[in-house]
Amino acid sequence: MDETRMQRGARGMAGLLSLGLLAACSGDYSGSTGGGNAGPSPGGGDLRGLEDFYAQRIEPRLAFCRTCHVPGGVADVEDGRRFMLGQRPGNDYALLRASWEALGGNNPESRILLMASGRDARSHSGGAPWPQGSDAYRDMAIMLGCFEQPAGCLDGAGGGPVAEEAPLLGSKRAQHVWASYCEGKDDSAVLPADPRTLVQPGTIATDRAVFFNAYWEDCHAHMPEAERQAKTCGEYRARRDRGLAFLIDELPVGAMSAEEYNNTWRKWGLPGRPDNFDQLYTLRYGLNYAPFYNPYPLPGEDPNATNGGSGRLPLGLRQLKDENGRWTGEIGTAACFQCHGGQIGEPAIGEHLLTLENLGLGNNNYDVVISGQDASPFAGTYVSTLLPPLSIDALFNIGIKQRGQNNAVGAFEFLVTVLDLDSLGLNPNPLKTVVGVTGVIDIAHPLAHTQDTPPWWNMGSRPRKFFDAGVSNDSTRIIMAAGPGEFEELVSASGEAYRTRIEQYDQDLEAFFLSLRSPAWPGTIDTALAEQGAVLFHTKDLWAEPGNADAPRPLGGNGSCASCHGAYSPRYVNDPAYLQTPALEGVAAHIVPLAVIGTDPARSDMLTPTLRERWDTTFWGYNDAAADYVAPEDKDPLTELLDDMYPLALRPMGACGWEKTVIGYQAPPLYGVWATAPYFHNGSVPTLEQVLDSSKRPAIWQRQLQEDQGIKGFDQRFGAAFDQQAVGWKHRVLDCTEIPGSAIANCNPVDDQGPSLVQMTQNFLNGLVSWTGLVNIPDPVPGAVDKRLVYDTRILGNGNGGHTFSDVLTEAERRAIIEYLKTL
Repeated sequence: MDETRMQRGARGMAGLLSLGLLAACSGDYSGSTGGGNAGPSPGGGDLRGLEDFYAQRIEPRLAFCRTCHVPGGVADVEDGRRFMLGQRPGNDYALLRASWEALGGNNPESRILLMASGRDARSHSGGAPWPQGSDAYRDMAIMLGCFEQPAGCLDGAGGGPVAEEAPLLGSKRAQHVWASYCEGKDDSAVLPADPRTLVQPGTIATDRAVFFNAYWEDCHAHMPEAERQAKTCGEYRARRDRGLAFLIDELPVGAMSAEEYNNTWRKWGLPGRPDNFDQLYTLRYGLNYAPFYNPYPLPGEDPNATNGGSGRLPLGLRQLKDENGRWTGEIGTAACFQCHGGQIGEPAIGEHLLTLENLGLGNNNYDVVISGQDASPFAGTYVSTLLPPLSIDALFNIGIKQRGQNNAVGAFEFLVTVLDLDSLGLNPNPLKTVVGVTGVIDIAHPLAHTQDTPPWWNMGSRPRKFFDAGVSNDSTRIIMAAGPGEFEELVSASGEAYRTRIEQYDQDLEAFFLSLRSPAWPGTIDTALAEQGAVLFHTKDLWAEPGNADAPRPLGGNGSCASCHGAYSPRYVNDPAYLQTPALEGVAAHIVPLAVIGTDPARSDMLTPTLRERWDTTFWGYNDAAADYVAPEDKDPLTELLDDMYPLALRPMGACGWEKTVIGYQAPPLYGVWATAPYFHNGSVPTLEQVLDSSKRPAIWQRQLQEDQGIKGFDQRFGAAFDQQAVGWKHRVLDCTEIPGSAIANCNPVDDQGPSLVQMTQNFLNGLVSWTGLVNIPDPVPGAVDKRLVYDTRILGNGNGGHTFSDVLTEAERRAIIEYLKTL
């Protein structure tokens, strides 16, 4: 009597489990194979023909399954163990048959096919690698049919060897297509299309696995040809080189003499100039290593007799030269690098992890509090704690009270309020940002001064800039908001010098940013684990898991990490189900509504509808593209003074407006994500592991510190202070009583987890009217200034909630995805 299907399944399962247990116990993840040789005969069929068919058409298909369905892989879970393969190819015939039997055979269609084609009710973390109707689906259906009815099962089966699929791992490391295309080409070579320009309504498909809704706008369409995007490699390279030269030598403006700089130690309370002054300066202020020659003269040195001097300035400071190219001994400040001059690793001990090609990492180390207090005429006194920072970049750091954060976008409200919308001349009027189109005054909105700066190298992979996708990345004028040069170029009656400088350098800076690459992971990578992570990252539908049954879904995509953050793996980049064209590799253009992402809303809420609307009529929004635009110099002064307050219908609308359709946050590209810790738009989460598992996020935490001669700051050593497993900064979880300062400022007497009474007051003020962020409720306890070194999520804008849909990942899946992200 023949075995019943249940008996066959039980027998196959027993054999499969024994093989799996043997392999798992071996302790060699990439070691011994799993099965025998040719496997059981199909019973009366053409064994040789079936073996050939299996070898040519099936075994290559199983390579994808083997990524996860092996002992110790992410599919080595209770349900997944019914379909397990060997750890090396070539011996899976028996295991495939045993798996087929364990899953109930063809009843009437095998679950192997149902899962791999995406038609099983249960979620398949590997997506749908064999869509119904594909060659892979057809071949596997034939093979499984042969298991059940061998006779004649190969009739009509054809085809030669299966073409090799693109690899799962590989990364362009954020390099823009122009940078890679122009390598080795003549200046006359015509540039290919910028992939970002493809992401426009009506031209970009919205039915793919990767979803785009952060659209590119051409801000320069109305401009002279010379002001539009580069057309040739020569034009691109010339702009790129001018952009770098601007950052190094044109951006810095005079701030102090070399003598003043050399005597900075006097403000630190030290008895004399320390031998390691350069290192202590970085430790105290968080201005980091410059990956280019950046000298200054030590006391008594002639800079022109010592090639600039024997000292080394940090990124963000630069010794100036005169018109003849001679060093002046004057040290200027390059404001951009205070926010975009980050560092990971410690060059002083040989950890050179970032180079000139990785310039622009967000500086989560810059200490605007100490910089401001040391620059204050009241430095070292209690009075300095009552004042906002007085450092040169105070404009872009209004309200900052924590090391490593900035308020760059908050400064836009300041720019729109203080400067004329058309000319950028001085025209202060707070009503410009609070009087809406209906005439209603709205001043109740928060000051979200908690922003963690993103890296420059991802600019070429996103069609829109800023955390909320505020404006098109072709809106290059705003790049120069903090680069006007001397103060009189920022503040003048006409604004002409400011506008001229912006137009002179904005596209040069963009070209340089497009040339940058993300830094490679400096440690080892478990390739097998990273390949599993690549599959999960691109295919696992997080919303198909029971834990997300009630969670709102994103606006489109397949529910995977890639659906929001973009496709990177060559396997999926070249799959038309994922991207309309492989040129969109790594492009992230998905604005996720606040209700879906759930992260702290204060950064989004601070941009009121009024500010978003009025922005469209400004110089920054390219209002000179409008047909009814009148240049500032062609208007009488009174009209120019008053027309900022005209109703929007009477103001010329710019070519590039602020995003108003979807209010939320844009999922960023993930090139070099390992180096960008801490995470989220406000830097509230120390590690990638905690991003993917919200239960592990601390409420109050402090990065590992370094201290030398009483000077303290964040430890940036990769080997000592970076968690290479969780990927992010090592940190200590604190109780409110461990925060420097007074108990009333730090702890709630009723709720241990809630904000203190002082925090509640400050949060109320900051959440009520934006400009109250200038008010600082001081903590008079000695040493309270060191609370700037603590991250406290109870502060308005510092919340670490949201992105909880990734909590449904298993620990194994989480480890695999993190390992994959290291490869980008």
